[in-house]
Amino acid sequence: MAQEPSQPSPTQPPLRDREILLAVTEPLRGRFTRVLEGHTLTFAKDCSDAERRLGEREYAMIILGVRFDESRMFEVLRLVRMRQPNRRTPVVCVLGERAALSDVMVEGLDHAVKAMLANAFLNFEHFPDDERGNDRIRRIIDYLILVDGDMHGSLER
Repeated sequence: MAQEPSQPSPTQPPLRDREILLAVTEPLRGRFTRVLEGHTLTFAKDCSDAERRLGEREYAMIILGVRFDESRMFEVLRLVRMRQPNRRTPVVCVLGERAALSDVMVEGLDHAVKAMLANAFLNFEHFPDDERGNDRIRRIIDYLILVDGDMHGSLER
């Protein structure tokens, strides 16, 4: 019988001192700064800045917002998976504000990011901007850094 992967307990201390690249819109920057306190956060200002930063170093995690740089999330995700040193780095794509997107469109985003080998898609409407919601996001990010860091090793073979 297969065992479920162990999840970080609510009392387990969060990971610290990991370098994370974030390509997200301004409204999400403040929230991620609170959620990922203790990590080194690097914010890309636009798609070309994200591309430059991806070539400079390997990150422990890359977080991409759906609406980043006029909705160029998929372009940045393609760059991540095409190039070293971050081809195997865990990537989380996030939808911060649903706005006019239908349920079908959100479901389509979820499938598309996973088809492009992102590790997760988080719709922030399921995570209130409070202590509990932000802690859930932090634990998901920590878990993905620990477990999925080598998930995409087959891309190099």
